[in-house]
Amino acid sequence: MRCRSLILFSFLTACSARTVDSDCDSMCQLAGPDYPGVGECKEGVCTPTYAECSAMGDVSTCAEACEAQGSSCVANGCGGFTYRIFYDMEFCEAPDAIGTKLGGECDELIDWQVNEAVKCCCEQEY
Repeated sequence: MRCRSLILFSFLTACSARTVDSDCDSMCQLAGPDYPGVGECKEGVCTPTYAECSAMGDVSTCAEACEAQGSSCVANGCGGFTYRIFYDMEFCEAPDAIGTKLGGECDELIDWQVNEAVKCCCEQEY
């Protein structure tokens, strides 16, 4: 649960001690129309979203993937899922590619199956 306290001039202070304007929509990284509620502005804070693609040889868990990108993993925080896997990096980076959505804990090994790339659900930092 994220903590927030109201301060003067309609600003919010989140747990990370950074001040954000109550209208954060332009700052949030939306996951797209196939993922309602993922990466949206809620009460002045961006909801978790899928991070940049990570390669199978670089990470083994979403906790590692998010940390490598300067963030924290959110288990089942993106529409009930923790990550999306893709056949290869090119497919992962395609804007309209959806991938296979999977849930689980952030420190569990990614279930790669026959895939080579992943987008993990991470907190948004801006």
